[in-house]
Amino acid sequence: MAVEIERKFLVVNETWRSRSLKRRSISDHLIARFENENGKARIRICDGAAMLTIKGPRRGYSRNEFHVDLNEADAQSMVAEFASEPALMKTRHDIEHAGLVWQVDEYSGALEGLVTCEVELPSEDYPLEKPQWAGKEITGDVRYSSSTLAGELSIRDHTAGDA
Repeated sequence: MAVEIERKFLVVNETWRSRSLKRRSISDHLIARFENENGKARIRICDGAAMLTIKGPRRGYSRNEFHVDLNEADAQSMVAEFASEPALMKTRHDIEHAGLVWQVDEYSGALEGLVTCEVELPSEDYPLEKPQWAGKEITGDVRYSSSTLAGELSIRDHTAGDA
């Protein structure tokens, strides 16, 4: 069983930019939410590669996570069939800090201006040294979950036509 141990933060300044080792464009498509916020399934398309990810409920900083590689045609078909909300579009940057790889996500489109970062840890009690550009912790804050953000985009898309 694959377990992800992850913490997530808001990014408070741009000093991370000069340390970016790699960047890639990502579109995340939510295809299912499990009852009572007990997980989700999404299709991620990243620079031509596609993956189905299933995440279980969060317990502390940990959750079960499973990945299945897909060909892009199957991924696009699944998105067309099952995604009910707009994709989250972002550019992800990898940055090394204190022996860990931090991922900074810059959202685009309707979420332009939102910048978050996350880091996967080797254990729940790992002594984390936050970089100075990582601000308020948002791990487990449902306002910043991909499900909530995608839902906000869906609401914006539906009300944009009313103006």
